[in-house]
Order: sequence, then C-alpha cells, then structure tokens
Amino acid sequence: MEEALVQSAMAEIAMWNTFNTGRAANATGFLAIVLAVWVAARFSSVSLEKNVNLLGKVFVTAFAVGVFLSGLVVYGNIGGSYEAQASALAALDMANGDIDLGPASQAFLSQMADGGNPIGRVGGMLMLVAALGIAVIPLWVKTND
Repeated sequence: MEEALVQSAMAEIAMWNTFNTGRAANATGFLAIVLAVWVAARFSSVSLEKNVNLLGKVFVTAFAVGVFLSGLVVYGNIGGSYEAQASALAALDMANGDIDLGPASQAFLSQMADGGNPIGRVGGMLMLVAALGIAVIPLWVKTND
C-alpha cells in the first residue's frame, strides 16, 4: 500500500509540474493578446489622426476583429489547460481506488466541478469586447467635439 501511495503522489506531482509549465505558456499568450490589443487601439488612433479613407478603416477594423478572435482562442487554450488538468487528476483519483488525492488537487477538482473561475472568464471577455469597441467604434462613429 505504501508503494502505491508513493507512486500516486509522484504521478500527482508530475501532473502539477506539467500544468504549471503550461501556465507559463498561457501567460505568454495572454501577454501577446494584451500587446495586440494595444496595437489595434494604436492603429485606430493613428488612422483617426491621419483621416484614413474607407479602405483603411476596413483594414483596421479587420485587424481589431482578428485580435478579438485570437484572444478567444488564447482564452480557450487557457481554459482547456485547466480542464485537462482537472480531467487528468480525476482519472488519477479513479485509478487510485482507496488512495486519496492531495488537498490541493481535491480543492482544484471541486472548483472546476463548480465551473472554474467565473471572474476570470467574465474579465477576459470584458477586456476583449472593450478592446474591440475601443479600436473600432471611433473609426465608424463620429463624435461632436
């Protein structure tokens, strides 16, 4: 029994190690989206200053929509890594039989069973929608100064 406990603990540690390595990649993707959002807003601002023609507005809008869609992909990848970790831990728990997972793994599984982190999901969507609006609305809606 003790050998099985050690093997389970080592497998659990390896899963968390892999998950944490993937979180570094997730952070890089998130930073890339933040930079792309800034570039889209900057393109929009410069286009307004230069009084760009209709074709220019279409291209800047297309770029901003592309950034929005890329952000959805990155956020999907981040969510997928959390769901994969939960699935792997649940599979280990099933395979373990009488051996329980560690407290952190149990808490993680409980949180994921309850829908994960809704604040992160809502915050990510708000950021992407607001960024799209910041980049696109000034191009197409005239304001009275």
